[in-house]
Amino acid sequence: MSSFISLIRLLVLAMALSVACPVFANPIVIVGPSLEDAFEDSDVVPGLKQLLGQEYLAFRRNFDESAVPVPLKSGDLLLAGWRLGFADSYGAVVVLHPDGSLDAAYYNAGEPTPRYFSNADQPHHRALQVWARQYDLPPGHSSITSTPDGL
Repeated sequence: MSSFISLIRLLVLAMALSVACPVFANPIVIVGPSLEDAFEDSDVVPGLKQLLGQEYLAFRRNFDESAVPVPLKSGDLLLAGWRLGFADSYGAVVVLHPDGSLDAAYYNAGEPTPRYFSNADQPHHRALQVWARQYDLPPGHSSITSTPDGL
């Protein structure tokens, strides 16, 4: 239930920020909340720690800054982050699904592919693949690591 409340808070924040920026103004980069602040009072961060295991620290290092959370058409919520000063080389993303399952990925420059993770029965990695397009990656980078035991 607390994940759902956090999801609603983030959706309200995203809507407020989208209305607050006038259409004809110069582009402004709005940095969103930290990973922990975005999912405050929810099971998301502990769920990510469990899902990513020893790779959580590598994922978290790529979340110095984040974008405004994006509600997806599917009802999911996407939050993308990047390493301070290296947005085009180091990034991370998490997708929270209404059922509480998570998909996550991170990318470090110099590695051939992003690392993908999911605890969903059917990984919802389409948004993660779209996110990965920002990096100059070779074809066939869509391998997903699925954790069958879930959260």
